Amino acid sequence: MKRHVVVLLLILSLLTLGIYGSLASRPTSGWAHPEAMATKEDIVKAIEHPDKYVIIDASKQKPDKSVRNAIWASFKVFRQKNGLIKGIWGYPIKPGQFDPDELQHIFRQLGVSEGKTVIVVARNPTDACVVWYVLYFLGFDNVKLFPVNYTVLESRYLTSDFKVYSPDLPETGTFTVDESKIRWDMYATRDDILLAIENPSIGICDMRPLAYYNGSKAKTIRGGHIMTAENIPSDLFWKDKEKKILKSPEEIKAMISEKFPSQVRKIITTCNTGHRASAGFFIWQVGYDWALDDASWNFHAFEGDMPASDVTIINLFAIQQKVAT
Repeated sequence: MKRHVVVLLLILSLLTLGIYGSLASRPTSGWAHPEAMATKEDIVKAIEHPDKYVIIDASKQKPDKSVRNAIWASFKVFRQKNGLIKGIWGYPIKPGQFDPDELQHIFRQLGVSEGKTVIVVARNPTDACVVWYVLYFLGFDNVKLFPVNYTVLESRYLTSDFKVYSPDLPETGTFTVDESKIRWDMYATRDDILLAIENPSIGICDMRPLAYYNGSKAKTIRGGHIMTAENIPSDLFWKDKEKKILKSPEEIKAMISEKFPSQVRKIITTCNTGHRASAGFFIWQVGYDWALDDASWNFHAFEGDMPASDVTIINLFAIQQKVAT
């Protein structure tokens, strides 16, 4: 009888591990940058030690519940209306065309300081990828991404009573941007994209749904995609629609290597506005160098000299009429 009880407990333990997989409990195995992947245990520590951690909920819309001790700041807080990261000015973009002061101010309002660990979470992990990228791009090393929908956590770690970001919040953090540490190698300029089109060791990955990639749908003046770009919709990194189960590093790497030849060492990710493209975090996590095309098709569609494929011209008058009605 006792033996049966032990076997039953073992089975239950394995089932529990299966629910979270290697993601919520131990997501670091097999990843190229495990220090940037947050675990369930990391979140528990962050909840218990708010003096040492900052939890940012980057969900696009205000959720009904968030992680305990989190502050909700939609990923849109960190971007301009045109989709570019706040502080970027001018296009084509070059490294000198950036003023980090506004982002520095926002992160200080959120409590970010050099002595703390920042964990970015979201209902849609792609939203979290945006904020993770912005902070890491600014040179802040101690920032982690929880790679799945945080509702996988037990209800005791969630609350409807959470902080909400407001532009008038005081600065409680001391984070200061050191411009010499800004990771421009992870920000794809127009020149970088043109180089990638001609360079077989640099790939371009369009992370939009297929209909946008092949030009049958568009949100701007024309449809299509950058020449030589391969299509991997960002949602494919997860096994389920709710994004509670991330695919293994082996599965993700196989998916990428199927699209890109072995000589590709760096991949630039692009989409419509730079949102889905931020899920290039997972391409980086399986060993590729990575740069984000912040401008994405939202800008490239207007560049008549940008080499493109599957181009379709969109009737803007018809779109405006549809919006008006």
